[in-house]
Amino acid sequence: MRNDDPQCIMDGASAKSPVRPANGLPIKALLFDFDGTLTTPGALDFPSIKSDLGCPLDVPILEYIQSLKDHRAQSEAMERLTGFEIEAARRSTPNIGALETVAWLKRRNLALGIITRNSRASVLSALEGFHPLVPRDFNLIITREDPVAPKPSGEGILWAARRFHLAPRQVLMVGDYLFDCQAGKEAGAVTALLDPGNDPRLSAAECDYRIGHLEEIKTIIEQLGDG
Repeated sequence: MRNDDPQCIMDGASAKSPVRPANGLPIKALLFDFDGTLTTPGALDFPSIKSDLGCPLDVPILEYIQSLKDHRAQSEAMERLTGFEIEAARRSTPNIGALETVAWLKRRNLALGIITRNSRASVLSALEGFHPLVPRDFNLIITREDPVAPKPSGEGILWAARRFHLAPRQVLMVGDYLFDCQAGKEAGAVTALLDPGNDPRLSAAECDYRIGHLEEIKTIIEQLGDG
């Protein structure tokens, strides 16, 4: 982490006070990763999916599919991946604090979006079980079908910022994986890593904030301001 990055290490209900970014821009929009962030972790069994597709465990699935030289093989692998995602979506449940946090953010009139490497069909399928949350509660849903490179590229976040007519630093990117932090950093957004279990695989992740549960986002917004 750079010396000029704001940092907040949050552990359960206790949290150190966040540091306001040097440029003083308020947060006007939030982008959420989907699986493991807005949804309860574990619906997608990545080792099983990778085994079915013949993808090495240490290679991200989308990048593996893109590396296949035969176009037909790529299409078939993507179809199987989408099938796994939709099956998992039917089992998905809202993560702890997800519904309450989104409702709180909406009351503050903040722009909200989802940015995921998943298919749009799987996201919409999962949201069917998130009552009272529905797709239209989000101003923007960015999936792998959209014309931007997937995370860890920052293209999707920059695209969202343009759609929201905001500077990237007015966007808070919230996710539970390295790719979310990397995408946010590349785009120049503020980043929050959801890491309730202090996962050692995420110890090297560069982010502005580390949070133990989604409702800690309220503290970040109140400290940074949204007005």
